[in-house]
Amino acid sequence: MKRAVLLLMHQGKSYMEQIAEAVAGVGVSLVAVSSRPKTPEVLEASSRHLADWVVTEEPELQSGDVEKAVREFADRGYRIEAAFASFEGYRLLMSELNERLGARDCAAPALRLCLDKFELRRHLFAEGLSEVRGHRITPGVTPELDPAARWFVKPVRGAASFAAFLLENVEDLAELPAIQEQMRADQSMRAIFMDRYDFLVEEYVEGPEFSFETFVLDGRVHHLCVHEKARVERLERTTLEGMSVSPPVSLDRELLLEGADFVTDCLAALAGHGLTTGPLHIEVKYWEAKRRWEIIEINTRMGGSLIDPSVRTVTGLSSFDLWIEALLLPDGERDAFHERLARASQLEALRAGSPTRATLFLSKYGEKGRTIDEIRFEPPTRPPRILRVHVAEGTRLEDSDRAICLMDALWDVAAEDLDAEIAFLDRHATEHFHVRYR
Repeated sequence: MKRAVLLLMHQGKSYMEQIAEAVAGVGVSLVAVSSRPKTPEVLEASSRHLADWVVTEEPELQSGDVEKAVREFADRGYRIEAAFASFEGYRLLMSELNERLGARDCAAPALRLCLDKFELRRHLFAEGLSEVRGHRITPGVTPELDPAARWFVKPVRGAASFAAFLLENVEDLAELPAIQEQMRADQSMRAIFMDRYDFLVEEYVEGPEFSFETFVLDGRVHHLCVHEKARVERLERTTLEGMSVSPPVSLDRELLLEGADFVTDCLAALAGHGLTTGPLHIEVKYWEAKRRWEIIEINTRMGGSLIDPSVRTVTGLSSFDLWIEALLLPDGERDAFHERLARASQLEALRAGSPTRATLFLSKYGEKGRTIDEIRFEPPTRPPRILRVHVAEGTRLEDSDRAICLMDALWDVAAEDLDAEIAFLDRHATEHFHVRYR
């Protein structure tokens, strides 16, 4: 029998090159079970990275599909030793299978708590780790909101900033049923919601926003890298993250390290639920008026966009490699694993006053329901080291109130001159990115 990792693919897509490289690094085969892709060509492009695969008839994977795939691969000579899913909608399926296989992973109760943004807020509030007030929205009932505060609406479960927006008028909540229909109809993203389409409204935290790219193993926390969301754009019913930079520029080192310690405390309050192993993409804000840190959400996966290439540039480590390795890590290699994470950590370098590498990446977004006629990004100087254009001419964008990313680009930048780098590349990208709609 060949040792293998089972990839849970959504509609024939995943971070195939990175995952295949990570699995090859631990000396096992990569096989996949995929939900039905929109077009056969999608899976054909991914399959060259796989030793074997099976495809279901439905556009979303269910638990029975995963169990059937394990049996089918066993018949084909593969012994599945761990499951892997970069797609958040399959994170619970991954954990449940890993528990049966004996692979290291977070427990399902911890994942469910983090996936439920309202319950996570309640838990942190009860632990004295949050001062944000919040309400679950009940259909047909207008919540009593303090008019002296600003309020933010978001789905209890969600991704891609789907219907996440500042509430300017409580009457805008009447639009939520129509947005929920969008969520149910969005074939690409619907699985993210796991049949939960309810919303919450919580006090808006005014201040700069950051994401900690963190790895936990056996409950020990390693903050590998931190990004500042240097530009955030607000559309009518979504919030777009236009630029991220690492290390952050708007807070001094001591305050940033205070934020890292705060995140560690929050994770300690979740360790008892089983939040013990794997990458975390943790969004936090510094609430300037209250001079305190607040968790916005804890994503039990690596960050999207160009987060992982940025982490790899800054630390020399990839979250894909670490996650695959941790799933199968022998007990005798845990100490060496922890030491490697501590040596690579950007936060530990900042704590020690050591120099750190720096990156900047930006994303460009499209207008919902429009069709791309032309798209290009060809700067005459300072081209990005990584450029990913996600749409082709003729693509019709989803008619959906979420972030619809057209392009991501990443630059290595001078850590000692980040303010100037941000100003230049922001202007540079605006001048040379071109999209035209039909």
